[in-house]
Amino acid sequence: MGAESSDPGLTEDSAPVEPDPVEPDVPAGFVNAEVPLDALPGAENVEWTPLHPRFARRLQAGALIRSIVFVGGGGALHAVLARNPDILAESPPWLPAFFWAVLGVFCVWSVVWPLIAVPRRGYVVREKDLLYKSGVLWRSVQAFPFNRVQHTKLHSTPLDRRFDLASLSVFPAGGGRGNRVPGLGRETAERLRVYISDRIESGAETAGNEPSEGAGHSCQ
Repeated sequence: MGAESSDPGLTEDSAPVEPDPVEPDVPAGFVNAEVPLDALPGAENVEWTPLHPRFARRLQAGALIRSIVFVGGGGALHAVLARNPDILAESPPWLPAFFWAVLGVFCVWSVVWPLIAVPRRGYVVREKDLLYKSGVLWRSVQAFPFNRVQHTKLHSTPLDRRFDLASLSVFPAGGGRGNRVPGLGRETAERLRVYISDRIESGAETAGNEPSEGAGHSCQ
């Protein structure tokens, strides 16, 4: 007779029993309740603050200055080519007209575009973050939590100062590119900068006063 198995619970036809999976350690009192989608806050429910009314005119002024420079450069190039017709001897005869048509459409569109884009921008200052929306065809909403902001900075070009405007840049903690909120009045931008700075300082003080995890208590 062959040797019998030393484990009476195993037979030739039975498979080894797999151990039960080990449950991860769950802290006492941990609850992970499901949140209904209807209860989620939506950015479309907030009251958006429009950018300064002069911001569109400031962008139009910048576009007009660029258009004058482009037209002046195009006119100078046209004068040079007119004195040297051999340069365009083999080019299509419609090329100069096409160039001026494209340049004209670009200049007109760059002046009109701010009237379309600026009304679709806005911002919201909330207790814990700052929201900024932009875009016409491709729209986006950015959120800047104050507890993730390291510092802020104001920008104002000479043209911005001419219209009494400024831009606020918010830089995240840990470095990286700052996110800009343009088209603010200078006074509003400064007040917003001071408010965010105060929120950053209060958040740092709160985090510093909290006891570190696992810290022991001293005994007298």
